[in-house]
Amino acid sequence: MSRPIAFDATHVVSRLVVERPSGIDKVDLLYLEHFARDRCSTAVHYGLTAPRFHDAKTLPQLSALATADRWSGGELENDRAFARVLSAVAGIAAAHVPANERPAKRQVANRWQRRATQIVWRLSRGRSTLPEGAIYLNVAQHVFENHRFFTWLDHRRDVVPVFMVHDLLPLDYPEFFRPGYKTRFERRFATISRYARALIVASASVADRVRHEYRTRGLTPVPIWVAPLPSPLSAKREEQQFDAVLARHPYFLMVGTIEPRKNHLLVLNSWRRIAEDHPHPPKLVIVGGRGWENEQVLDVLDRSDIVRPHVVEVAGITDAGLAMLLRNARAALVPSFAEGYGLPIVEALSFGTPVLASNIAVFKEVGQDRCQYIHPIDGPGWRQAILDLCNANHPRAIQARTAAQSFCPPDWTAYFEGVDDFLRAL
Repeated sequence: MSRPIAFDATHVVSRLVVERPSGIDKVDLLYLEHFARDRCSTAVHYGLTAPRFHDAKTLPQLSALATADRWSGGELENDRAFARVLSAVAGIAAAHVPANERPAKRQVANRWQRRATQIVWRLSRGRSTLPEGAIYLNVAQHVFENHRFFTWLDHRRDVVPVFMVHDLLPLDYPEFFRPGYKTRFERRFATISRYARALIVASASVADRVRHEYRTRGLTPVPIWVAPLPSPLSAKREEQQFDAVLARHPYFLMVGTIEPRKNHLLVLNSWRRIAEDHPHPPKLVIVGGRGWENEQVLDVLDRSDIVRPHVVEVAGITDAGLAMLLRNARAALVPSFAEGYGLPIVEALSFGTPVLASNIAVFKEVGQDRCQYIHPIDGPGWRQAILDLCNANHPRAIQARTAAQSFCPPDWTAYFEGVDDFLRAL
């Protein structure tokens, strides 16, 4: 007999105030939507000293709120970020909402803050109980460094905690994170290793790394379910995304927060050389907010007279806008030094768009060897590959498109069938 499922919705609630969800936000929401469809008995939300348990009908309400216009991204013609890219890349204006017809960003944020606060207030009144022998599912690692939110599990040994682990990168590459983050992550891992009775990961590379860490620390191993995450943009893949005007203008796409681990500096230096040597360089579109420890990268983006005219930096783009940009790009660029997965690779290849990626093991796994792999510090190699793919008829570009179109994208239906089977077996 299957155990009842208790899904932790705390992270989704906490993120309702943001204008655009991150990749982790989208995955958490997709899990919530899946378990909201008659697969969950209880919704969980952190309390100060103990969690609040709620009827599972709370989950569809949260899903409806999160997938309203704010998180679903709205209409493409109202996407200012996409309009900026279209103007910069193709030199044409796109439909947009005039400033006097759209509330100021602060007003929008305040309205969503109030709605999120109302949700939290309703959740705080929960009086349900957690069924005996339930599986407690938490896929976001939200504030795992604060152990007090999880000590209740010490008193409910009948409950089976199952956590998703995205990666252990802060333990291996602390130089890519904010000072002190490794210590914070150690506390997160302590919560995972103390309570988890099973884990979910998105790559065999992470599974192997977690097993190694358990062995090193003398911990009892737990079952680990491994399956690649499909693209949250999967639904957009079925729509007509080819745009002849946009596709005529060569541009390359980098998706993700601007942080040292993503290796934006290598790409910007490549663009400097390309702009110096070629009269009509392609555009580089960077989709993502500015992160941390980025002084050199930001100096180039803000002050370089050579690079800046050829780079478009946007954040807060809609799913529809991102799908359109991915579909028509010459290639997605993913030169990361280290990753636990590679969602931008899956997103791009799912549209049949070529990918230039660093030659790290997890990218070869996730990309099914359908990318062009280049060492993350091989500047000349990246520069030449970019120039080759500028010309759609170049043999290397044709080969890259053929490889991308043979990619077998992970499917959400099959993915969640695997999740359900794994949880039923616990």
